[in-house]
Amino acid sequence: MIYNFAIMKKQVFLALICILITANLFGQYNSVLSSGEWFKVATKKTGIYKLDYTSIVSLGLDVENLQISSLKLYGNGGGMLPKLNSVFRQSDLVENAINIYDLNNNGIFENGDYILFYGQSPHTWKYDAQLNLFNHETHLFSDEVNYFLTTDNQNDGKRIDLKQVIQNPTKTITSYNAFQFHESELENLIKSGSQWYGERFDIQNSKSFDFSFPNIDQSIPVSVKTSFVARSLVPSVFTVSVNSSQLHSISINNIVDTYATEYAINNSKTSVYMPNSSNLSVDIDYSSADNDAISWLNFIEINARRKLKMSGNSLSFRDVNSLGNEVASFLLSDVNIGTIVWDVSDPNSIVEMQTSINANELSFNDSINEFHEYIAFNPIAYLTPLLVGKVVNQNLHNIPNDIEYVIVSHPNFLVPARRLADFHQQKDNLTSIIVTPQQIYNEFSSGIQDVSAIRDFLRFLYIRSNSKLKYVLLFGDGSYDPKNRVPFNTNYIPTYQSLNSTHPTLSYVTDDYFALLDDDEGMFMNDLVDIGVGRFPVSNLAEANGLVDKVEQYYAKESFGSWRNDIAFIADDGDSKDGNTHMWQADSLANFVADNYKNININKIYLDNYLQESTPGGPRSETTNNAINNRVDKGALLINYTGHGGPLGWTAERILELDQINAWNNSSKLPLFMTATCKFSYFDNPEQTSAGEYVLLNANGGAIALLTTTRLVYSAPNYNLNTKFINTLFEKVDGKFKRLGDVFKQTKLLSGTSVNNRNFTLLGDPALCLAYPEHDIETTGVVDTLKALGEVIIEGTVSGENGVLTSFNGTVYPTVYDKEIIRTTLGQESCTPMPYRDQNNILYRGAASVIDGKFSFSFVVPKDIAYNYGAGKISYYAVSDDQDPVDAAGSEEGFVIGGTANDIIYDYEGAELEVYMNTRNFSNGGITDENPILLADIFDFSGINTVGNGIGHDITAVLDGNTVNPYVLNDFYDAKKDDFTRGVISFPLYNLEKGNHTLTLKVWDVFNNSSEATITFVVADENDFVISDYSNFPNPFSSSTDIYFQHNKPNQNLNVSLEIYSITGNLVKRHEKEYFDNGYKIGPIKWDGDDEYGGKLAAGIYIGKLGVSSSDGDFITRSIRIILLP
Repeated sequence: MIYNFAIMKKQVFLALICILITANLFGQYNSVLSSGEWFKVATKKTGIYKLDYTSIVSLGLDVENLQISSLKLYGNGGGMLPKLNSVFRQSDLVENAINIYDLNNNGIFENGDYILFYGQSPHTWKYDAQLNLFNHETHLFSDEVNYFLTTDNQNDGKRIDLKQVIQNPTKTITSYNAFQFHESELENLIKSGSQWYGERFDIQNSKSFDFSFPNIDQSIPVSVKTSFVARSLVPSVFTVSVNSSQLHSISINNIVDTYATEYAINNSKTSVYMPNSSNLSVDIDYSSADNDAISWLNFIEINARRKLKMSGNSLSFRDVNSLGNEVASFLLSDVNIGTIVWDVSDPNSIVEMQTSINANELSFNDSINEFHEYIAFNPIAYLTPLLVGKVVNQNLHNIPNDIEYVIVSHPNFLVPARRLADFHQQKDNLTSIIVTPQQIYNEFSSGIQDVSAIRDFLRFLYIRSNSKLKYVLLFGDGSYDPKNRVPFNTNYIPTYQSLNSTHPTLSYVTDDYFALLDDDEGMFMNDLVDIGVGRFPVSNLAEANGLVDKVEQYYAKESFGSWRNDIAFIADDGDSKDGNTHMWQADSLANFVADNYKNININKIYLDNYLQESTPGGPRSETTNNAINNRVDKGALLINYTGHGGPLGWTAERILELDQINAWNNSSKLPLFMTATCKFSYFDNPEQTSAGEYVLLNANGGAIALLTTTRLVYSAPNYNLNTKFINTLFEKVDGKFKRLGDVFKQTKLLSGTSVNNRNFTLLGDPALCLAYPEHDIETTGVVDTLKALGEVIIEGTVSGENGVLTSFNGTVYPTVYDKEIIRTTLGQESCTPMPYRDQNNILYRGAASVIDGKFSFSFVVPKDIAYNYGAGKISYYAVSDDQDPVDAAGSEEGFVIGGTANDIIYDYEGAELEVYMNTRNFSNGGITDENPILLADIFDFSGINTVGNGIGHDITAVLDGNTVNPYVLNDFYDAKKDDFTRGVISFPLYNLEKGNHTLTLKVWDVFNNSSEATITFVVADENDFVISDYSNFPNPFSSSTDIYFQHNKPNQNLNVSLEIYSITGNLVKRHEKEYFDNGYKIGPIKWDGDDEYGGKLAAGIYIGKLGVSSSDGDFITRSIRIILLP
């Protein structure tokens, strides 16, 4: 055990030295592990351990001519690292004094020789001077203590010396302070927090626990502390007895069974008992009038006095009661000849006491002006350490001080971690280093898992002179269980858990702890983060590679697009009592962005804007689900959600669910998610993958990162933090946008240090820079008034700091909006109808060429504009044609929309429509999956009306004749580049029922001429492999024929074999090829009527046998007749 009291004076002295020289020392120091061979052993309990010749050989140490003087043992003992940064802790491994027994005194370590060392338990005892009691502290992260064995032929190893004899004792000590505890870490009641509880009292309400204190001093009371938690709807009671005598009763208040109140109530009590035996049986009875009550033992802790008599082969002892400015004689009885006593007060510098033995009594003298811990042992029986193995050389203490980005990666993920570091080096010139948790533990916590070791390592880098440290990525999932008590645990990178483990709003997990790096930080007393921290919550290599792929994809050419100008604000409705709270919070944030960042286009998805349907499972809103899916599919720089939620999704209406998330396919349009909701990203629960994790881990889409919540949170502080986040997101520093880690840090600094704010975590790469367009777009020519049915020409430039970027050649994507209007929500649930601003009626959206930094485009203003005069808006996005593109954004509001144009060229013809499903080689009546994409190519001389002013002229799609609930597609039409007369609709459909369907598309041109087109299709079960429309054309044929088929396995490799047989069954021709098809139709496969050797086959009937196997293991065959003419 460790007793901080024992070396308090030394620590104070060392702390002062540490404060004075830390910065310089850290900059110059090499870890002891940087050279030589090192081998690790482990201990679980406190005592004298023996490493013999066989053990040394088993570890792998070269024992040939091994000099005994060269052997060294390093380690920093048990106990957790202090949380407060200013408290002293060793800066590296420290050498321990050991004894080596050389059987033949030849100085060579040989068979029969052995090492003795003092090994410790990870669990510690600390002296409480006010109560005159020792309190135990269980190590939260480890049940072992590590020691490191090495050899050094240059400097002799540290040995246990004899302590100088002190004469003239004035006091005799014959008894000592003894203590024991029982604590079983079996259950974490709410799967949160650092406290685990032991034996459960439910059906069995009585339990007994036995303790033995040989040679107990029966004249001194024993102190017994018991601690419990109980979950009972009525007050309940624990009764504690010792050796059948009642010690005390502990009353525990009842719980209030709601989602945001204490799950179980704690209470503890300390009482004294006059012992009548060395054996203490602690009996516990629990009673409650609630038949469903459950309770748990936290711990039993006993302090006693024992007579200083040897019991067994070793005895640890100390005496607080005798402290004073004196010399004492310690009298230890019942010893054997050869009993040895070590002073282990400083475990690194142990000394052997010079003792004398008279009959069976051993005595020694020592000063008692400070606390001492001793261990007496017989040199016949020792403890055996666990042999861990060889330790590879490392030197984290000599990392260069130019490191900006630290990736703490589990060993399983080192390859993708290196790929990510290399990517940031190449892309951003960001200097990084990758370390594993165990490497950190080896140098900063003596090889023991400890969350504070990772923080201490980062602090070590942070406080050095000229440090550039800005970001840390924790590359691995975390768990509320650091000791692998939970099956299939995910403790890849440990988490900081709050002490509170029973209250759902006061218990938390936070990665903020790793960023508390100033001297007075670590205890969460108004501590503020000093660097940006993110986490990749990955549990396997596929997930790890997937997230690095997403980061690379985020910067790739195909990810550039006008979605970078879009932000979506999503809000819950009022449910039973919230009223408009969530909506007005989201709306105020949206309005702030709209007023201050004009090039950003705001999409407001407020649940109360959409009709809800009653179902047996509660209210649902499929239209809201679809609106969210469509927004994700189209892409957004940010999706910001306010409202209720949990690890399964958002809102009681389930507007976002796991299946929905996993079906997203937006890999080139990845948004940042901000979720002001409860437990959406409960990443540290190994038994459940949360919705937020699925959003990030979706390899085909989802999010690039999330600033998200891990526990229950409250609306008001959520709004405060969200406001600070929005205020920070678009700020520039030295002309550059912040990286995610900077946004995270600034948001945390501005929003305060409440528990609620600790629950917000960045899941994502903190070194990533959001996809902010780099340059500006300016309008150089626009008429002052855009009038209905008038053709307008708009001109502009792409500009940099020094004017027009003449080297910029590419495409600009303008979106022209009608005037801002006021809409009103429906007032469902507890909401009242809420007015809100909206500017999403699109007059024109298209694309135009940018040449030498300049562009122009034209369009006809739709007839359906609001005819009152008011300010319009143009939002621009442009991207260059370069292989490594650059982009730009801008806006224009210096014009008016209203009235009707003069000199109108009228158009009386409707648009021409060509409609497909998924791809343009789709055949009418073909098959799709349940989530197809409607495609339409459209031509109209005057252009298409997308205003959507609600007067029956929307672009609509009607499925299966359901005219009551049409799909409105105004937002899914884009004009072709440099041609406003042509355009494309691409609209995703979701969760269609299996079977036959008919879809009718209706569009209006800007003169309100309408056109319709209808397509039929069959939705096949995605779990069944389906081949349809297997045919050839022409048939019969003479020179060649084209063979086609449809399938329902898009976006995967299909192995296709086509075998041509004669009517007699002979194989005459074989075609085999692997296809990857993002649609549902393969072909043409050409056959010119020849055989396998190129010869022309005779006319006749042939059988075409098709065999198709999919990458997910399905196989199917079909056959057709093919007629070859002469």
